[in-house]
Amino acid sequence: MSETNQNLIINLCELLMDQESKTENITLALNAVKSRFLLDKALIYETNLSGDLELKESVPNECRESYEQLSYEKFRYFFDVQETAEFYIIDKSVDHPKIEELLNIFNTTTLYLFPHFNQNQIYSIVIFSISNPTFSDNDMKLLKLAGCLLLKYIMPRMYKTQLFAARKALENVLDNTGIDIYVNDFYTHEILYVNESMAKPYGGKEKFMNKKCWEVLFPSLKGECEFCPQKRIIDENGEPTKVYTWDYQRELDGSWFRVFSAAFRWIDGRLAHVVSSADITDNKKNEALIKYLANYDSLTGLPNRRMLVEECERRINHVSKADKGYILFFDIDGFKKINDTFGHDIGDEFLICLGQFFNSLDYLKDAIYRNGGDEFIAVLNGDIGEERLKQLIDKIHERFDSPWILKGHEAKCNVSVGVACYPEDGVTAERLLAKADQAMYEAKRAGGAQYCFGRDIK
Repeated sequence: MSETNQNLIINLCELLMDQESKTENITLALNAVKSRFLLDKALIYETNLSGDLELKESVPNECRESYEQLSYEKFRYFFDVQETAEFYIIDKSVDHPKIEELLNIFNTTTLYLFPHFNQNQIYSIVIFSISNPTFSDNDMKLLKLAGCLLLKYIMPRMYKTQLFAARKALENVLDNTGIDIYVNDFYTHEILYVNESMAKPYGGKEKFMNKKCWEVLFPSLKGECEFCPQKRIIDENGEPTKVYTWDYQRELDGSWFRVFSAAFRWIDGRLAHVVSSADITDNKKNEALIKYLANYDSLTGLPNRRMLVEECERRINHVSKADKGYILFFDIDGFKKINDTFGHDIGDEFLICLGQFFNSLDYLKDAIYRNGGDEFIAVLNGDIGEERLKQLIDKIHERFDSPWILKGHEAKCNVSVGVACYPEDGVTAERLLAKADQAMYEAKRAGGAQYCFGRDIK
């Protein structure tokens, strides 16, 4: 993956790690995708209570007035003739008046659609428009990933909207939302209502009747849950305020749910607590993927510079003044020649092998990071000692004395190593990394295939 593409994914991951589906984060993400792919427009719609698609976010913002609301009928023909999928392309290759009408609405030749279906109805949709696209296969893969990440991020917002709609017709709607819901007395915690999907995993609705909520959901507890959010959903006068959102993992089967809690007046006027939850087990898996993409190098699988800086800072914050530590900065001598001679595929293969080699060494296992390009950095505790540290570097240089066999090619190069010591070379991650970088360049200036300590910089 190119650095530009990797930066886009990292940027999207950082923006979309937040759990609140914030409009500003979504708009920034849309801007990033629009800029990377030179899109004409990037828009997000959600279905309103009338069944029409209502515009939520758009880039550029100037197009909002023109595309504020669309009838689902504009899309119906296309989706009726297509199988349900995560991604669709609409262009003039489909010769039909309905398709031409849809393209004319957005004043474009090509639309990329990422819809979220539920029972053959669209709840939300991400739309990218562009005239005369010239995307490579990798660009298309990246565009699909960006669209799917955006769609997954806005899905919890849809469920929150569903909750507000459900409160208008409680008894008629609660059993048919596809969301787990129960209601209990705000003060006694006695369960007043539970819908079918909520009750099914626990053995049915009868298991909830005449019980307090924790007696069913957390039978090991003897009283109110410590994390109960009730105090967050009423004001100082005991009146309902706003919906509170939190995530919860069900003990019964390990599934994850996005939970919405709200206070309201029950049928008899008493204050009640409604708890609804949407299964976000897949979202949690996606969050783990997003976190991985943000913190790990996609080529070598090693933790990246972001993780490196965090780990340095964490260690510094948890060591005493008597502790020591080392930063080893590795830079390959002759890596450009490998790329120029054998091509970038072989260069990538070499970086993968190099990461595996570093990670196989006793002292470097789980301590090596890819800084970017042909640079690798290790963070070591001071208990290795300076003599063993030098022996480790000598062992690395010995390996570089032999050629690397890469898909039938023999590649020869070496490595320059810069060493920064904590605390003598710095007491911050930024200072230590800078000193190790300077020491590495000093080793290169001395002819390469050498090492240099920060204290020896001329």
